[in-house]
Amino acid sequence: MLHRLTAHLPRLSTRLNSLTTMASTAPITVNTHETYLSQGIPSASSLAPNPLDQFATWFQHALSDPKVIEPEAMALSTVDPTTHIPSTRVVLLKRADQTGFVFFTNYESRKGKELFPNAEAEKGGFASIAFYWRPLHLSVRVVGRAEKVAPEVTEEYFNSRPVGSRIGAWASRQSTALPGGREQLDECVREVEARFGVEDGTAKASAVDVGPNGPTPKVDGAEEPTIPVPPFWGGVRIVPFEVEFWAGRESRLHDRFRYTRKEGDGGEWEITRLAP
Repeated sequence: MLHRLTAHLPRLSTRLNSLTTMASTAPITVNTHETYLSQGIPSASSLAPNPLDQFATWFQHALSDPKVIEPEAMALSTVDPTTHIPSTRVVLLKRADQTGFVFFTNYESRKGKELFPNAEAEKGGFASIAFYWRPLHLSVRVVGRAEKVAPEVTEEYFNSRPVGSRIGAWASRQSTALPGGREQLDECVREVEARFGVEDGTAKASAVDVGPNGPTPKVDGAEEPTIPVPPFWGGVRIVPFEVEFWAGRESRLHDRFRYTRKEGDGGEWEITRLAP
């Protein structure tokens, strides 16, 4: 897998360079029409009573299909509490269980500030996440409230990351301007490496992640440095109160089922079929 990854790096570099030099004023039009051919969702009774269980079934299906690249990628939408302007970005799911959907981020980034306007509060604001697995013609949309995961959960995950990623968490003041360009960021990395006694180049060499579940390569002869969790970095759990499952069908007559949590009913869920 590592050989496959590195074999594509020169070609990828060429493609990225071409992206930075292209210029066009032509409008973008999309006239292609995808034909959706999922098996569909026959009825509400064919779904699990709990959306977290249903998500686990679909996610395992996506995870086992080699045509689905990064099934854990999800679009996360947040809203500025003052301006009410939304923003969306792609993050990676790291855990999903009966409590919700977990990812990790810089709490001082734009999404961090929008999720937790009160930095000291454990409970945050509302957010939406969406998964789309094109080869399967399946999608899941989630609406919920954010909360911070326990510090020990964050620490366990942080320590499992490649050294380069841990260095990067300290070095990057996410979402802030870099007037000094890439050189400024590289200098921040060098400063953090020196702070935690990481040899020059060790972080970059250890930052190659081989697939979502693959091994993290170690640097020969290098001791694992002790890098603590940054105080501004940690896990976020989106606790859902609405989850929609979408299955693409022919002629855009898709199957859509929405779970909504019943008020004061022991956390039970109500399932409703929606028009496509």
